Amino acid sequence: MHFSGLLLCLALPRTFAALVQPPLRAHSVGAARHPVPQAGFLDSLFGSSKGAAVADPPAVSQPGVVTPTKPAAVTEPTDVATAHVGTVSDSKLSKLYDLVVIGGGPAGVAGALKAAQMGKRVLLVDKPKAAPEAGGLDFGFGGPTGLFSKALRDVGKNLDIKTLESMMMDNNVIWQQVRNNCLRLASNNAKNCLAALSNFRVDYLQGTATLAPTEEGAATSPISIVKHADNEATQVTARKVLLCTGSKPTRLPSIPFDDVRVFDSDTVNGLAFLPRSVVIVGSGIIAIEYAKIFRKFGAEVTMLVRGSAMTALKRIGLDETIAERLLAGLAEDNVKVLENTSVKAFLEVPSDGCEISDDPDIGGNSCSPIELSLVNADGSDAGTIQTEIFMAATGRKPVAKGTSLDLEGAGIELTERGGHIVVDGTMRTSVPSVYAAGDCIEGPALASTGVDQAQRAVQYMFGSSNKQVQVAADFPIGMWTTPEIGYYGMTKAVAIEKGYDAEEGVATYDKCLRGRVFAPDGVLKLVFDRESKRILGVHIIGTDACEMVHYGMGLVEKQTTIFDLIGTLFTAVTFHELFKEAAFNANSKLEYGIEWQEVLSELSIALPEADKLDETELRKKFDEIDTSGDGSLDEDEVKAVFTSIGQDVDDEVVSNLIHLADEDGNGTIEWDEFNSIFRVLKQMKALNAF
Repeated sequence: MHFSGLLLCLALPRTFAALVQPPLRAHSVGAARHPVPQAGFLDSLFGSSKGAAVADPPAVSQPGVVTPTKPAAVTEPTDVATAHVGTVSDSKLSKLYDLVVIGGGPAGVAGALKAAQMGKRVLLVDKPKAAPEAGGLDFGFGGPTGLFSKALRDVGKNLDIKTLESMMMDNNVIWQQVRNNCLRLASNNAKNCLAALSNFRVDYLQGTATLAPTEEGAATSPISIVKHADNEATQVTARKVLLCTGSKPTRLPSIPFDDVRVFDSDTVNGLAFLPRSVVIVGSGIIAIEYAKIFRKFGAEVTMLVRGSAMTALKRIGLDETIAERLLAGLAEDNVKVLENTSVKAFLEVPSDGCEISDDPDIGGNSCSPIELSLVNADGSDAGTIQTEIFMAATGRKPVAKGTSLDLEGAGIELTERGGHIVVDGTMRTSVPSVYAAGDCIEGPALASTGVDQAQRAVQYMFGSSNKQVQVAADFPIGMWTTPEIGYYGMTKAVAIEKGYDAEEGVATYDKCLRGRVFAPDGVLKLVFDRESKRILGVHIIGTDACEMVHYGMGLVEKQTTIFDLIGTLFTAVTFHELFKEAAFNANSKLEYGIEWQEVLSELSIALPEADKLDETELRKKFDEIDTSGDGSLDEDEVKAVFTSIGQDVDDEVVSNLIHLADEDGNGTIEWDEFNSIFRVLKQMKALNAF
């Protein structure tokens, strides 16, 4: 045996052990002999969520002979003390809490920390997604809905699958490395959240909560909790309750989800093999993110879009140019987008997973394909398609109605259509002591807005804010596709609908040095009002778009003009220089751009009554000076017109005026140009631009 091969086996014991030990969950296909365990993404650390055993590395008794060893239970990671994570002593639970937060996502953690920072005694209760049976680190804790996709995307940027395959690494080994890297990212996030809670003395209990009805006029709310660690029930009381229960994927009844080959956008984190083909239903942010991710991993990806892909992207607020770039990028990556197409029927859904094949393809996939029949929007047949896995990204719904929390029994009002928790302007529910924030209420359902809602709700419930909690009408959007997309504010079409004389300033990434060197493919667009020059929206596709959009948000919120932006200093060799380049492009689309502003300002000072001049009277003065009758004036004649109006204008200003207005280079200015200067002077005075 080569030593390199031995070291690889020892470095990846669980992968190799699957060849010689009974799997955690076997899904055999045909006559194959070595099924791959179908453990989920988070199961891969613990063996399974129920603490199942995982085999040790195989022992080598003699050259060429592998002897299985006795499976041993997997223990907790040794780099973090997690034995008591998610448990709280009965003595602590028996005391009154100022706030109990239910839900351990970004909104729940943010709300708990905000209350603790206000000096309150806080308990956070969360039903763990994947934690050891007796309690311990839950890698999903504190993470947003898209934690897995973000981790998978990051891993895909750093792992080149084709390179690994060229090194003769088997697919199951590669996928195990992908999953391990994702686990590290998730683990770091969970540990950071736990450290923050610990720093502010927030109690964290893993368990399943149930709200009991609050008696009218009562100062406290009772909450029953079944603890995850010992499955025992306990009861806590709190002055206030904050519900941050999040959302879950919408699972259409026509789709035979088995979470082995047919997934939703959450259960896809249980994918146990590197797929060679993927079909994704949906056209939103999540669907596109996964399409790009799986394509990066080398899979053939097909997206099924019930209507028009462009229409779907516009519906979520995407600028038309950015949407066109995104769809073009999907095509360039060979992602097939079948528009006006949906699934008619699942003709074949194998009940088993993919497995390690016999020689000569040990370590590869051997999958019986899923077969789908497709139908066009007009009802005509669209043929069939085969795929190794199917993923539905058809929207999400709140975790509120019909859950173990029993919100209905506690008197919490829910919306009829979506089942969201009904809240008022302060995030308070129909029960006065209970508040809600995040995906479980109506709104944008973003981690960022959920965090903001939770923090504001806590401020309001404890009386530290006398302002109504504002649910932002606008908020930054980040799409973690490759390349990234970030946008904030209005598109040109929306701005025009709202009555603005809107225009766009555009800069491609190759307009800045960093873009030319590192990432030339991308676009930054500024939507602005031609009259006031204010920036109304920012839309970006390209590297670091999700970071840069926040600067763009500040430009919109502060009513920055394109002239302000042109005068801004940026650090050299940064993508932020694109904002200035886009502002210059916007300036080129103005009749009177930044190069005119000094002249117009001087004219405004020299002609303080210019806004009161009647156009007929001004034309009369023009014609009186135009002795040649050719409809144009030279520099001396323009100065004479100003003098006849009753004001002297500096020779330098008149000279610069002719220089800027003389487009044909004959040293004169025509009536239309002359008159338009006075029109813009009137507009700028009306806007108090001087």
